[in-house]
Amino acid sequence: MKLLNFALITASITLLSNCNVDQTQAKTINPCVLLSADTLKLSGSISSDMQDCALKLISPDIKKIIVNSKGGDVDAGRIIGYRIGEMPRTIAVERYCLSSCGNYFIPPANAVELETGAIIGLHGSPDPHMLSSENLAAHLAELEQNESVTTPSVKRQLKRKQDQRDYQLAEEEKFAQAFKVPKGWRHYRDINDEEDGWRRHFEAGSDSGVEPNRFMIVEKAMISSCLPHISVTAFQAGLEDNVFKPKMWAKLKEDIGAYRSYGLKCKS
Repeated sequence: MKLLNFALITASITLLSNCNVDQTQAKTINPCVLLSADTLKLSGSISSDMQDCALKLISPDIKKIIVNSKGGDVDAGRIIGYRIGEMPRTIAVERYCLSSCGNYFIPPANAVELETGAIIGLHGSPDPHMLSSENLAAHLAELEQNESVTTPSVKRQLKRKQDQRDYQLAEEEKFAQAFKVPKGWRHYRDINDEEDGWRRHFEAGSDSGVEPNRFMIVEKAMISSCLPHISVTAFQAGLEDNVFKPKMWAKLKEDIGAYRSYGLKCKS
């Protein structure tokens, strides 16, 4: 049981390499489809396969990228995001842009469009709170005391996880600086923060009514304040008339733990 616990802790730290809702997408969906000379579609789980084809197909001729993804690998997401941001491009959300899609495909865009009923969903990118090594270190020490693992093994495993943590935090900061991604959009929390410590990165009082669950559905006030450099087509009415209707909203809450951003505004 203790070894199983260790596996679970390790998985929680490495979730940053599988930060998605539905891994099965990659098995059934072509990740990249060239729809026309200037339009590309990215679909399914963000993975090394999507990364490879995106880097191959996102040429200077591509002006618009249609996305429908529930998330995926953060490293692949960032690499694709950098390519998206090499020149002004429009991101069009067909249905979903969740997790790594929202983290890394939206901020580098020059413009964002959402089809009727489409959503952008965020639950945070790798931060000191998510990648804290304190729990892992404590658990490894416990295993060592119970002779489940040896001291050299503990040190090697802890060093490897700490290196992964430091790498991810550095890459996150680099990406945020490159595309002016504020801590609010990233749901950033310091190591000793509570789960919703990200609230302090928004204007005081703008979080009224926000009740966190798994996925925050981005509304107009949030994207306009957090990413003011992006031109965003009107989409709030589409959310109100479709996504937030009782039947659809109940399904989203059940399926992904959706909750509303309401009037959240990033601090300038």
